[in-house]
Amino acid sequence: MIRRILLTAVLAVTAAGLVTAQRSATVVLSNGERVSGTFTYDGGSDFKVNGRSISQSDVAVVSFDGGDPQASELNQVSTGDTELERNTIVLKDGSVVRGKLYHISPDKVTVNTTSTDRRDIPADQVARIYMNGGAARRVYANVLGTPATQPAAVGTTGVGGGTISVPANQPWTDTGMTVKKGDRIAFHTNGTINVAQGVSSGPDGSPAVSGNRTRYAVPQMPAGGLIFRAGNSAPSPIGSNGQPIVMPADGRLFLGVNDDEFGDNTGAYTVTIIKS
Repeated sequence: MIRRILLTAVLAVTAAGLVTAQRSATVVLSNGERVSGTFTYDGGSDFKVNGRSISQSDVAVVSFDGGDPQASELNQVSTGDTELERNTIVLKDGSVVRGKLYHISPDKVTVNTTSTDRRDIPADQVARIYMNGGAARRVYANVLGTPATQPAAVGTTGVGGGTISVPANQPWTDTGMTVKKGDRIAFHTNGTINVAQGVSSGPDGSPAVSGNRTRYAVPQMPAGGLIFRAGNSAPSPIGSNGQPIVMPADGRLFLGVNDDEFGDNTGAYTVTIIKS
């Protein structure tokens, strides 16, 4: 009887520990989508919210306090992409830690602050983790008082399609068009963009840009390439391909530029969309 009571007590304590180990968060994606629920991170390149895997490369900010940031906070967020300028951690007392996120556990957030120093921050002190500062500033353009990204105007060429401009200085452009899984959509692209000063790119991307592509929406494609996603589907390449592409999911159709830093991009592609 005593053993049974002791075992019951141990199980109760263990269960309580599992509950307290879970954290609620809102993950704000670079396209503005917000996903709220139980946040977990087991290592690797994905976060999980309510069991849904979300690639870190798609995340603008992870918010643990439920509120939107102030302009003064956003103005302190790093938009650099060097190894130790990649992420910004904002604490509940308003202080800021910059570095490269190393790990998130139920009780602490670990950040590489220099090439040799690593800092552990108690999890209950963390308000927000900025994964992509440039994307966060675009998502919260209303807070900063800057113009928000508007859906692109869709023309009337083709049935269920149109011609739109896809600016290079933002990750995604809303086509204003909703597709269904299995729809066949063709894209005809004109124009070039600049993905850095003096570096031009066509819709297949620029081979002149080298480096780590793991933060790109489509890592196997060079910087500057034309990409798409349907609803919450994974981003996929389009490039200069003019043949119809089968849509992988239901939802709004977005076109984008394959990159991880958009502040130095200029120009736009002109894309004609035709639903066959």
